Amino acid sequence: MKAILTLILTLTLIPALDAQQSVHRAKILKIQGQSQQTPEFQVSGPRDKATNPRYWIEIEAEIEVETTDPSGFIPELEAQWFAVILDKHSKKPVRLLGKTTFKNLRTKDKKIFISAYIEPDTLERLTGSSKPSDSDIEGYALTISGAGIVTEGRHGEGLSKATVEKEAKWWITWQGQSLDGLIVPKSKTPFAPLWTDRYPTEKALSQ
Repeated sequence: MKAILTLILTLTLIPALDAQQSVHRAKILKIQGQSQQTPEFQVSGPRDKATNPRYWIEIEAEIEVETTDPSGFIPELEAQWFAVILDKHSKKPVRLLGKTTFKNLRTKDKKIFISAYIEPDTLERLTGSSKPSDSDIEGYALTISGAGIVTEGRHGEGLSKATVEKEAKWWITWQGQSLDGLIVPKSKTPFAPLWTDRYPTEKALSQ
């Protein structure tokens, strides 16, 4: 009888423990791109070498965040980036893709910023211009996901957003050419050491 009572008590406590699991809420408020010139740093030691400044497209998103976790942090969030650019050679739009995972996202300020980049070589290859601008990109889209992240209340359908509504969820239903991995994380660019207090830390691929 004691064993049966113990089993009943254990089964009763399981839902209570589940109910205490942290819930994270996120909503993409804005996504936009802008042209950024490669940063220049002064270092001592190696001899300086002449370079010509090149141009990147920086994609930044503003996200509203909340959590019930007492730490005030969302452990992990994955961002899937999309951009459409016209290939001057084929005269057809191409979808670029990239993925970044962020860790320990601080919710104290109720919003966070995340970013990713399109490299100069990718831009020049597709546009034919050595000085591309954000107007060369026809549209951006972003989807976010993560364990325990839900959309409810004012967050609604906040886990995806696009700047141009070419069609319903064009970033998923795309039928044209796609080039994966051409939207790269900030950590893989010369911008890596900049604005570290603005953006959450990226999770290393090996983790």
